[in-house]
Amino acid sequence: MSAESDYIRAERDNILRTIDMIEDLTTQEELTTYETIALGKLLQDVYSGIERILRSKLETHDLRIPKTESWHKEVLLAAQQKSIVSQDQFDALRKLLLFRHMQIHGYGYMLDEQRLRELAGPVPKVCRDFLSKIA
Repeated sequence: MSAESDYIRAERDNILRTIDMIEDLTTQEELTTYETIALGKLLQDVYSGIERILRSKLETHDLRIPKTESWHKEVLLAAQQKSIVSQDQFDALRKLLLFRHMQIHGYGYMLDEQRLRELAGPVPKVCRDFLSKIA
C-alpha cells in the first residue's frame, strides 16, 4: 500500500467519524450553545479533511495549488475541473468552504443553530458519496 493511500484512508476514516458526530447532533431536537459550537467545529473539520484529500488527489495529477490568498477556493475549483468532485459535491463543498472561512474568523457563540442545521443537512450524504469514490 502506498503512503498516499494510507493518508487518504486515514483522512476518510476521520471524516466518517466526524460525520457520525454531525448526525448525532442534528438528530437532537434542540442544541445547547456548546453543542451548536461543536456542530460548527465539526463542519469545519469535515471541510478541512475533504480539502486535504482534494489537494492530495490534485498532486497525483501533477497539479499543485500555491498557497495564495485564494488557494482554498482554487483547490475546490481545480478538483471540479479534474472531475474529482461532481457538480452537486462542488456546490455543497463550496457552501462548507464559505462557512469554514466565516467560522475561522468569527466567534463560536455567534453561530445560528438553524443555519448550521441547514448547512449540515446534506453533508453526510455528499461526503459519503465523495469518499466512496476516492478510496
